[in-house]
Amino acid sequence: MGKLFKNNAGQMRLGWDLFLSLLLFVGLQFAIVLVLSVKWGGKPLVSSVRPELITPLGGIAATLLIWVILKKRSLRDLGMRLTLAGVRELGYGIVLGFGFMSMVAGILVAAGAVTLRVNPSWSTSGLLWSLMMFIWVGFSEEMFFRGYIMKTMEALKYRLPFAYMLSAMLFALIHLGNNDVSALAVFNIFLIGLLFSYMFTVTGSLWMPIGYHMAWNYAQGSLYGLAVSGNDVNGIFEASFQTHLDWLTGGDFGPEAGLLDTGMSVLGFIVLYMWHRKRQQRAT
Repeated sequence: MGKLFKNNAGQMRLGWDLFLSLLLFVGLQFAIVLVLSVKWGGKPLVSSVRPELITPLGGIAATLLIWVILKKRSLRDLGMRLTLAGVRELGYGIVLGFGFMSMVAGILVAAGAVTLRVNPSWSTSGLLWSLMMFIWVGFSEEMFFRGYIMKTMEALKYRLPFAYMLSAMLFALIHLGNNDVSALAVFNIFLIGLLFSYMFTVTGSLWMPIGYHMAWNYAQGSLYGLAVSGNDVNGIFEASFQTHLDWLTGGDFGPEAGLLDTGMSVLGFIVLYMWHRKRQQRAT
């Protein structure tokens, strides 16, 4: 019976490991949603907490529980070394994520596919809340889908291409329940998952994908007012779409469901490859 769950080295088999860890990752976030939705006398028991801000902390807690407490590994092993190089890589990721999303918004506006107007209801407090939310989302998803999954597969001696594919596939599948999701949206999220995995590999840390992830989402929703993976965000601008160009804009799901996002991911691979090659040349 033990062979069903463990390999010859006594390690839990990959399928069981990922199934149970993903169950905990999703389950803790769902549990937070349930707790925040409990009412007493017609009023929520927890009324001063924003669910979208707290929920990603369940994902972070799940990763830390499995990696640090159960597997007794360090955050350094997960790819979260606190070094000056890590700070630079976080900065590079923020610049890339913000810059690429600004390119997406600029192209959509120039093409007449999207119109941006200043949102009269935006507020500084709203921008700060959404910044905190996207920071937690970036940490939560990158720690689990890049750090935990890829490091677990590395320990089990799986080849890197398979680790890329499985990590990105699970990352895409976790978004299937989002509003207005489409086949192109799932493919683009899979593609950006591959890009994040590539960032993780060439830098050896999670800081660049974390920076890119949170900056892309923040610029997309909190600045340009575009939907973020099917979720509406109150941004500085509000966007209106040409509905017949949903294949380009992504429509109500956001740019991740449009072909322009596909092109940006390909461009991201090219830019990252050139950056990595140049860094190698300087090192040698």
